[in-house]
Amino acid sequence: MTLFTIVTLGVLTHTTFVSARMVGSLYALANGASTFTVGVLMALFALVPMLIAVRAGRWLDAVGPLKPLVAGAAMLSAGSMMPALFPYAVADIAPLLVAACLIGTGSMLIQQTTIHLVGQRADPSRRAADFSWVALGASVAGLVGPVASGLLIDFAGHRAAFAALTVVTLANGAFLYRHRAQLPSHDAPPRAAEPRPMFELLSIGDLRNVLIATALISMSWDLQTFMMPVHGTAVGISASEIGLVLGSFAVATFTVRLAMPRLSRRFREWQVLTFTLFTAALAFALMPWSGSFLPLAGCAFLLGLGLGAAYPNVLSLLHSKTPDGRVGEALGLRHVIMNSSHVMLPLVFGAAGAVLGARVVFLLMAAVLVSAGLAARRLARAPQ
Repeated sequence: MTLFTIVTLGVLTHTTFVSARMVGSLYALANGASTFTVGVLMALFALVPMLIAVRAGRWLDAVGPLKPLVAGAAMLSAGSMMPALFPYAVADIAPLLVAACLIGTGSMLIQQTTIHLVGQRADPSRRAADFSWVALGASVAGLVGPVASGLLIDFAGHRAAFAALTVVTLANGAFLYRHRAQLPSHDAPPRAAEPRPMFELLSIGDLRNVLIATALISMSWDLQTFMMPVHGTAVGISASEIGLVLGSFAVATFTVRLAMPRLSRRFREWQVLTFTLFTAALAFALMPWSGSFLPLAGCAFLLGLGLGAAYPNVLSLLHSKTPDGRVGEALGLRHVIMNSSHVMLPLVFGAAGAVLGARVVFLLMAAVLVSAGLAARRLARAPQ
């Protein structure tokens, strides 16, 4: 399968995921849901993936890419359809909760598979560059999805936005069906005599450091996705403006990822990750004092410059540090660690936001990232 085909599948999938999270949170808030309830909703996008990601990764290693891709596409379509078919006034928040579980799980299956395909087909010397194209695709999705969804909400309503996402998921399934013959043939690795412990790969020190960095970056990414609509609503900006703020984040990730192939020749992976953590800390420290559209968009852009640089480097490190035949499992473990924070942090941040306000949450996250950046700087200075 060509890199362009893989990236296109990723773009369609990520467009659905980021749009559904934004539309779902705004739909719930528009109908009187509390910040904590929205936190529960956001957590469900990660709960089922957290529970099954390692098994899904081992399944990917065992059966190849086709079945996980088909299962993921079906879940995305079913999840997007639920809130469009059942109005909030009739079914309350239940369709959104079911949709969050389905869309989160379907996205996880497709993302793991496409990342595995890119790492499998890429020459090790070009792996970071190929992952930069995957990351650029995610940036495009992060820009188009929230902006288009915000406009749809303002002009046609939340259910229309979910109906549009259903069309995107059906297009995703049709694209996969058309290119299914390009998927590589699969030679299953021999089965282990006994099931391996879920977290066995964490015993590999280099891989463990990569996964810890992934968790911190994921926390930062999800905080802006979750708290930006809450903070934007609190300061009185519209859904379209919130979508544009999230879109400015995506523009920044696209910009820095476009430069990553050149930057990767000058800077080591841990140097890039140190930059990521300190830049994200600065952005979160500025957000509490931004009470209108333009300052918030500026903070989101700064945050995107930092976080966008991390993705290709993390994935390149993950593939290079994982034993042969276990990349799917490592990707599943990455999802478990990321989604554990996805499940817990929206609940924590939602409760903290309800009691302390979004400003305090942003400042606390900034403090955590400064500490993490200092630790990452020591790794960046260590001999290779």
